[in-house]
Amino acid sequence: MAISPVRIPGVVDPRQVYGGAGAQPATGPSFATKLQEAIQTVDRAQDFRDEMIEGAVSGRVGEVHDVMIAAEEAQLAFELMLEIRNKLLESYNQIMQMQL
Repeated sequence: MAISPVRIPGVVDPRQVYGGAGAQPATGPSFATKLQEAIQTVDRAQDFRDEMIEGAVSGRVGEVHDVMIAAEEAQLAFELMLEIRNKLLESYNQIMQMQL
């Protein structure tokens, strides 16, 4: 008498879905690259804000609302980056406190 595995309808063998191979390396940019790009974007926004403020003080920029928009965009970008950093640190601390 042959023993056969139990078959449950609707359940797929993971080897069929993933081709039986181990984990494949991720393609595309790394997390560090994306994080560095985000930091550079915030830095450029702050540099642009500083240029707009200098232009307003020296009289080169005639529209005050353009300066205010640049300042708000830089502030929001910085606050977003700060919140992402806080979440990353919180996640790191939780992982470090896990018992193995």
